[in-house]
Amino acid sequence: MAALDMSGSTAPAGRVREAVAVFDDPDRLDGAVAELQQCGFNRADLSIADGERCRTLGIAYTDAREIEDNPKVPRTVFISKASVGDAEGVLIGGAVYLGAVVAAGVAAASGVGITGTIAVVTVAAALTGAVGLYLRGSVHRRYVGTIHEQVRHGGIVLWVNLHSPEQEQCALGILNRCAAKRVHVHEVPAL
Repeated sequence: MAALDMSGSTAPAGRVREAVAVFDDPDRLDGAVAELQQCGFNRADLSIADGERCRTLGIAYTDAREIEDNPKVPRTVFISKASVGDAEGVLIGGAVYLGAVVAAGVAAASGVGITGTIAVVTVAAALTGAVGLYLRGSVHRRYVGTIHEQVRHGGIVLWVNLHSPEQEQCALGILNRCAAKRVHVHEVPAL
């Protein structure tokens, strides 16, 4: 029997109702997630397979169909390309800023003149900026690798937790509009 819980879900007690969709194109996935969030879906209600944890747990799959309806597949919150870009910018900018501030403080404390301070700050900012750029590259490669690995395995599976019949209709409309494949709804055991 379906029970209506505090969130309005019509899934039976101990189960979660989800919309499932598979994307071949990461940009279309980004668009779908953005549209879902604009319609009130919480970021925590949107997840994709966690490739690293799948490997660690020995969950191997060659096609996304194998994991679409498998509740044992480890998941992670979806991170958009824009969010990764923001993080990359923070890594570079933060490294430059930190290097410049520390260098300025050291130069000022040691009594170096303005010309020397500018030179020290410039060199320190360049060096720490290079470190930030390296870290940015690591983040970028990891993100791109994760997404492309899933695309190679038949697509990126997106799971959307549904809390009401209205959310279900909204999610299905968005997922279909954004050219997702195999859009459907299922129920899985609640964790």
